[in-house]
Amino acid sequence: RYFNGGRWGPPYALIQGQLILADANNSANAKAEPNRPIIERGMVAWAGGQGGPHFFIALAHHPEWEHGHTVFAQVFSHDMKYLDQLVQTVPLQTTKPKQPPIVTNFVEPLPFTIQEIAI
Repeated sequence: RYFNGGRWGPPYALIQGQLILADANNSANAKAEPNRPIIERGMVAWAGGQGGPHFFIALAHHPEWEHGHTVFAQVFSHDMKYLDQLVQTVPLQTTKPKQPPIVTNFVEPLPFTIQEIAI
């Protein structure tokens, strides 16, 4: 579905969401970092170049975004197949607003948990 080689979109070859703290009614909010890498497949970054709470997981390399996003995590390369499978199998709907971008969303919200692991 995002598979036109991925990145030029729309859709833009990413999964985007919002982090909400489990023990409070406020959202995550981190500081945007000044030294930002070029977004590569598997990177987890703050959306819009801000410090949260909206984030995305890149499903493709995005050199066209240059250094516009703060990366705060990385999906293990061997786990990316699960995200690829998710966007190929979960029901999606496309929203075409008057102004770009065209957005493709999951029909139903997909809750998940992020856990820090020591490596």
